[in-house]
Amino acid sequence: MKYKNKLLCGLLVATILISGCSAAQDKDFAQNIEIEEVADTDASAEGTDQSSVEDSSSKSDEETSDDSNAGNSGTSADSAGDGDHSTVADYDYDYTEDIKADVEAVVEASSSLQEELSNIPTITDKYEDLFSDAETQFEMNVAAGWYHEIWDAELNNIWKRFTDLADEETKQRVLADQRNWIGMTEEVVAEDLGPREEGGSIYPLERSAYLEEATEYRCYVIANELAQLKGEEFTMPERSTKYGTFVDNQGTGSVYGILITRPGWEKGSEEAIISAYRVGEVTGSFVENSDGTLLFTSDDENVKGIITIDWQNGATFKVTEVTGDSIFHPDEIYEFPFVF
Repeated sequence: MKYKNKLLCGLLVATILISGCSAAQDKDFAQNIEIEEVADTDASAEGTDQSSVEDSSSKSDEETSDDSNAGNSGTSADSAGDGDHSTVADYDYDYTEDIKADVEAVVEASSSLQEELSNIPTITDKYEDLFSDAETQFEMNVAAGWYHEIWDAELNNIWKRFTDLADEETKQRVLADQRNWIGMTEEVVAEDLGPREEGGSIYPLERSAYLEEATEYRCYVIANELAQLKGEEFTMPERSTKYGTFVDNQGTGSVYGILITRPGWEKGSEEAIISAYRVGEVTGSFVENSDGTLLFTSDDENVKGIITIDWQNGATFKVTEVTGDSIFHPDEIYEFPFVF
């Protein structure tokens, strides 16, 4: 089952539980499921390989390691789930090695990268009880963290295979892009979900769900690069024609501008946040146009424009009309090329 469905169920249960859940009980499990770090500590050191991607469940600071450890998937599929933890909801058990082995089993059983990525979601079925048996917000947060970990393990596995095959020029190009993605992830999460301190005890669940989806797409991005090296046909997944997060990073690992389109709080409403580099931020709503673009109107109705989404090349915002005082001007076009 797709995690978004589980998130909806979790939100409903959380409404009942949240009054009895304290911040101390939550313990913020998601702190231990940090996004994977690319080794970057001593980038100038000669003879040090900087292309490894570290396991995010245990690395929160940048470290240097050899490419051969990038996937961290040495556990065999036969050893996965000792004690059959996958059939009993155990919120204290560390499933890291089990998940790595599960991912490796899917890799070995798949005839192509396309098949592999389509089969990774089946791993979540093994851990279904973690979510369905959860009785507290803390337990739901724990379960959500492990669902994200599945795609994180797949990303590390794909990365290792990519670095094993890529020539140095290709490796450095994709490595730079990957470092940027890692560097921006936490800031993007905060922009989209809001500050952690304002999110309450359910925030770790929401964060993990967000990272799960972002990491899944990132797996496809790296798999596409690997498929080209292997000469395989590969198709990127279809994504929403109107919802997404796109960043202007100026070629760095920092967020200079961001465009977010998402459902509004009121039923049937759509909202957009547009933060333009060196200009400022405007919020508003949008409606779909017949040509697939989104017609944006700011909350104060002073700014109107057209949002164009292209999952291969990012998104753009073109200002079409300005009335009254505004930081934007007609015919300006803002680009947000980095896709989350």
